[in-house]
Amino acid sequence: MIALAAVACTKSDDYKKYQVSGEIPYPGVMDSVKILAGKNRVLLTGLFTSDPKITKYRIFWNNRQDSLEVAVERKGFVDTARTFINNLAEGAISVEVRTYDAAGNKSIPIFAVGNAYGTQYESGVSNRSASATTVTKGGLKITWTPVSPGSPFTRLTYTATDGTVKTMRVPGRDETTLVPDYQYNTKLLVQTAYLPEATAIDTFYTLKPDTLIKSNALAGVYSSSGVRTNYTGPVSNNVVAGTNALSGDKTATALGADKIELDYANLGGNGWKYVFSYNGTAMTVAPNATMAGAIAAGSFIVHSISYDKATGIITVKTAYTNTAGDDRVVEETLTLK
Repeated sequence: MIALAAVACTKSDDYKKYQVSGEIPYPGVMDSVKILAGKNRVLLTGLFTSDPKITKYRIFWNNRQDSLEVAVERKGFVDTARTFINNLAEGAISVEVRTYDAAGNKSIPIFAVGNAYGTQYESGVSNRSASATTVTKGGLKITWTPVSPGSPFTRLTYTATDGTVKTMRVPGRDETTLVPDYQYNTKLLVQTAYLPEATAIDTFYTLKPDTLIKSNALAGVYSSSGVRTNYTGPVSNNVVAGTNALSGDKTATALGADKIELDYANLGGNGWKYVFSYNGTAMTVAPNATMAGAIAAGSFIVHSISYDKATGIITVKTAYTNTAGDDRVVEETLTLK
């Protein structure tokens, strides 16, 4: 009963007699502290929502061996803190944040963790690849393989038909890309961007671009139209034995940077092929080895040939003599699909 009486007589704030200066004031803490990832740096963000007496805050990291002090000027009921911590080694970072008032009183600590990224991360990501490249009348069509969700875009650098170097940004969600003014037979560089975290403040790239190899401007699928006229004996006799209509699709196979091979007339089943070459200005045509070995030696003649690069149309008229001495004249229009 004596003990209870003693406790009952003790004042609720009696502990203050042990405090030399009375109560210890604590400034309000920084709210909603976050660490946003960057390239050898991070961005600390937070909110000041209540205490108007806060005049500064300090950030500690590296086991409190490093710190940064930032002055605070309150402008409203809710103010935002944004501070970069630079020159960080790649890896995790743990920070402690305390606020201070003008008298030097400090808040209780708030802790947050985040990550800084660098060359180690960049060396582990790769450029987006293409599953197919196709020449169309509209330009170069690139069909992409899927890319990591962490990649917002891929950057294409290429030489345009006017000779200038251009850059195109391809969103990561795109499955195909059309480059209308790509200059064929030049390098097309591909470099993919990444965000290591969805809220990262810096965009990372692969350490170096890859070169996308492209077939020549003639490669693709053509629709055929025309006629093969069959003569008995030489054309000069003007004795027509019959004609064959030409139609259907033909796939051109690239033989190099400026040369393709595709079915000749309707004789592709025999292995007979056109060999077209284009140097950027003029086009030429010749029979492939199989056809040349199956007709009268030296009889292949090119009467006319034209190529409209804008429409992808090849118009060609050729003639040859078969081993029986009969002439054949082939007039064919090949339209790039």
